[in-house]
Amino acid sequence: MPTGTTASTARVVAADALVELEKTEEFADEVLSKHLGLSQLRGSDRALAADLYWGTIRWRGRLDSILTPVFHGDYRRADPVARILLRMGAYQLYGQDRIPDHAAVSQTVELAIQRLGKKAGGLTNAILRRLARERDRWTTPPDGADDLAQLSFLYSTPRWIVRELVERFGVEEAEKALDVANHRPPITVFLMDLSGAEAFEQELDAHEIKWEPSPFLDGYYRLFAPSFPLVHAWLDEGRLTVQDESAGLAAALLDPSPGEKILDLCAAPGGKSLAIWRRMKGEGSLTAVDVDSHRLERLRENLVRVGASEIQVIESDATKFTGEQYDRVIADVPCSATGLLRKQPDLRWRRKSHHIGLQHAIQHEILDHAAELVRPGGVLVYSTCSILPSENTEIVHAFLKTHPDFLREDARGFLPESVVGGHGDLETFTHVHETDGAFATRLRRMSHS
Repeated sequence: MPTGTTASTARVVAADALVELEKTEEFADEVLSKHLGLSQLRGSDRALAADLYWGTIRWRGRLDSILTPVFHGDYRRADPVARILLRMGAYQLYGQDRIPDHAAVSQTVELAIQRLGKKAGGLTNAILRRLARERDRWTTPPDGADDLAQLSFLYSTPRWIVRELVERFGVEEAEKALDVANHRPPITVFLMDLSGAEAFEQELDAHEIKWEPSPFLDGYYRLFAPSFPLVHAWLDEGRLTVQDESAGLAAALLDPSPGEKILDLCAAPGGKSLAIWRRMKGEGSLTAVDVDSHRLERLRENLVRVGASEIQVIESDATKFTGEQYDRVIADVPCSATGLLRKQPDLRWRRKSHHIGLQHAIQHEILDHAAELVRPGGVLVYSTCSILPSENTEIVHAFLKTHPDFLREDARGFLPESVVGGHGDLETFTHVHETDGAFATRLRRMSHS
């Protein structure tokens, strides 16, 4: 990272993190966390870096639509660093009320000169000054845009996702879902020890952290204005685990009991495993399986952090893992992640429409294999972070047609009515439940007669 510059360090950190994100398969939050840690930014500077980073990612589609017609040349073929700096500068002009236009332009130009030279700095200056004058560009969809293209522009979401949401909800509700996807999410955590709930709430109040308890699950909290160093300290102490309520609800649908033998397929980075282990009161056998060695490292770190070393971790493909049969199996399969548009906005740019069709085969294969690992009388939970029927109910319907020894059990016996969909499965939506969008179904394998 450059030192001795007059450009805001927060902007340098955000730019460096955005450049790395384009080159890596790591999650966006991991990339930002690494750069913030190296920077030692504190307070408002840290908050500014995070806002520039997430805002530029979230509004990338709309920013690109605005920048393309004013760029001198083919914007799509521009230097990737130049595109990132232009997006970040335009975001400061249009999406950041607290930054004066002159500061947004001058600081971005200085970064462009440092990274790409004087010519790039001059180009950046000309483009951003024009955008500062022509502010109606931020609210004006491209000429000739149809209804889907207008929504895609206004809510900075790829057209194929907009189309899927309109088909799923209708135009009016889809627009609500698209709007909420661009809001900043809270941090959601759960306590490893529920007996400490009252003391934890008192600590939150004492540190003036805005919070609310989950309306769905005991021991889960939404933190709206967290002091990140404080939350990280609690995480390091093993008191908390970061996990969306939707994942906790999938663990509740599994309904594990102490002493049982449980399998968590596609387990990394381990949030569901820890939620299951907590419900088992640390008694029994839990095996966590994942094929991704990098994500397994995060899982192991989580287990060490909370003192759950009894959980067995195995690196294996979920379609090939073999073992004895289990009392309960949960398979949280790879999917489009359309339920994570708010929390992981980078996924909207990384996922492509053709990925969905490719993943259907994997989803069927994992579910079929998971079924073989469930003992007669045992329970299988199929879950996704998708809100698309093609990855959820349609997969389950196809499974039940070919597996007559399994019955679907209504989630109402295990979860609040408000998170149970029309088919009796767990279904959450960000614009309805203020959680990630998710799906899970509970399947019982009938005992041999």
